Amino acid sequence: MWQSKKYRRWVSWLPCAKCGADCDTVVPHHLKGIGGMSGTGMKAPDWATMPLCHGCHAIVHSETPSMDQLIWIIQTLKRAFDENVLTCTLDS
Repeated sequence: MWQSKKYRRWVSWLPCAKCGADCDTVVPHHLKGIGGMSGTGMKAPDWATMPLCHGCHAIVHSETPSMDQLIWIIQTLKRAFDENVLTCTLDS
């Protein structure tokens, strides 16, 4: 599983993916309940995170898993690649 404290820290500096709040309560939320990457005793890899403020984080944990999480992860990954936080190298 891919883990990166540096990436999680970068995600926490972004505005909330759900409400847009740009505050110091934003944390990286790992994907929950979709795609078999999470469950009891499991945690999604760090690339499957999105920034959520404290309030939205609590809401997402209390709701039935939503496909919105996948959209927020894709938006976060796109920004990470656009800003060269993440890069991709292909082996030939």
